[in-house]
Amino acid sequence: MEFEDALSPDALSALMRATWTWDDRALRRDLSTLLVEITAARGDVEDEAIARALRACGLATGARFVASVLGPHLVADVGGLSRGEFVSAASDPAVFDRRARSARADVKARASRYLSTISDRVDYPDESSWLQMATADGARGLSEAMRGYGYTLGTTPLLGNVALAWQTLRALGADGSGYADRIERGEIRATLAAAEQSGSWDPALVRTRAQPEHDGWTLTGAKHFVPDATGADVVLTIARSVAGPSLFAVAANAPDVTITELAGIDTTRQLFKIEFNDTPAELLGHEGRGGALMRQSIDLLMTALAGEQVGLIERSVEVLLRNAQDESFDEALTQTALDHAAAVSLWTQALGPDADVGSAAMAHIGCSTASLRVASLSAEVAGDSEEAGTIMRRALSASLLLGGPAAFHERLLDHLGI
Repeated sequence: MEFEDALSPDALSALMRATWTWDDRALRRDLSTLLVEITAARGDVEDEAIARALRACGLATGARFVASVLGPHLVADVGGLSRGEFVSAASDPAVFDRRARSARADVKARASRYLSTISDRVDYPDESSWLQMATADGARGLSEAMRGYGYTLGTTPLLGNVALAWQTLRALGADGSGYADRIERGEIRATLAAAEQSGSWDPALVRTRAQPEHDGWTLTGAKHFVPDATGADVVLTIARSVAGPSLFAVAANAPDVTITELAGIDTTRQLFKIEFNDTPAELLGHEGRGGALMRQSIDLLMTALAGEQVGLIERSVEVLLRNAQDESFDEALTQTALDHAAAVSLWTQALGPDADVGSAAMAHIGCSTASLRVASLSAEVAGDSEEAGTIMRRALSASLLLGGPAAFHERLLDHLGI
């Protein structure tokens, strides 16, 4: 087996179990990072030099990861462990480092041109078409709209109304079609209230209570980090009944609903706290299905956010190119070209009709990492640029809204059964 073929979730998780490192949190995060790198390199990357560099860098990361996992078993073979396909690579990682350095040098010679022609290859949709694109073409149309939303630093309620509420209703099926259809027609706006004060999207941590009444349900509790709550007509809410987390619809103007804006860093996307106090609510779908629905919604949202993050990278590239005018920035432009290509690769793979398990989580991890790195670089070179600062804060918001690295690496490994 070739070393690259051995860098699969099954083979690497088996190696970690055999070496009793499978529960090492640092190595688990490194495993997640490696799988994202390798997957990005295996995607459809238009520029051949960049594709070679992504592959070479992934293999270099893989060689060092395997060495860390093998530990003393790399130094000496004491039996009881199948290490054949890993030993050669792990014992001489410099081979892969040289290949990666050579491949990056090829990219360096063309990075500026690659980045400066992104706008020639992308047609950003107008804001007026975003809702129609999303509802007509599902996840792909929404992601293209989110790319434009990120590039323009849009402030419309695309995230809450469509990426969260509409997609959740569509995932619910027939029980959510009434509200979903009204969103599509522009008759109502909605948002989804799932996370609570911890910021976690773990269904086990839902504390908002749902109590059955003779003519429906009432909710009591508080939700945090809710986007696009002002102007919403309906708040879709995950609350806990005796059967478990369930999805409810609440009128946003009900007298027992209090909506408070949270102090936040991203002024282009405000977040809110919503409090319920014996608030009348309508159960949507089956009681107890809310946990599974939360997990579906997270996957759908991660793919949509990846589209936004690609747009943020592309806006950052414009800022970077206006300010990085001499050769001292060549290495930074090389990394930026690799980051952009990797992000696009992961995002488009997540949108594929036969997307692999975990592809949405990989897209969120890879696009979060890339957008933060490129946005940080553009803010650094642009100095006191309001535009660069706004992009940086938006990139942070998109990366951390679902928990950030503390959550998304484990989310990926959980999807892969590791």
